[in-house]
Amino acid sequence: MKGKFNFKLGALCAILSAMLVMPALGQVKGKEGARYNVKKDQLIKDLKLSSYKEKALLAVEDKYARERKEIVDGVKKANVDLQAALAAATPDEAKLKELVSALTAGQDKMFTTFKNQRDEELALMTPAEQAKYLLTLGQWRQKMMDKRDKKAAEEKK
Repeated sequence: MKGKFNFKLGALCAILSAMLVMPALGQVKGKEGARYNVKKDQLIKDLKLSSYKEKALLAVEDKYARERKEIVDGVKKANVDLQAALAAATPDEAKLKELVSALTAGQDKMFTTFKNQRDEELALMTPAEQAKYLLTLGQWRQKMMDKRDKKAAEEKK
């Protein structure tokens, strides 16, 4: 029975670790990060918002990017600690439970930041701007996912 628990916990850790590095969770880096920032800036310009609203949207984005970086750092540490605790000959279940809670709390915080950012951004816009923003952002995300899927299919070949 303990073997099943450890296997499930290990699988959970692997899944959580994979979720942390997914760009969809907001931590894009390098070339992809630069492309994201350019696209987001272009999207804001395409909305033809006032300069006040543009600056406010960028400030909201910066605020949540900093917050997410801190969350990711904390979750990465909890993930490393969890892997170390799980690697012990006889893992301490109380410690594992604590670390799993830390990971799930970090994920919850991460998802909350995306919701809060969206809500703050939409609060700065009129209903027409909100609609255009959400539709354009949705189309862009779909294109990104299609590209990712195409790339993954090519790598499988």
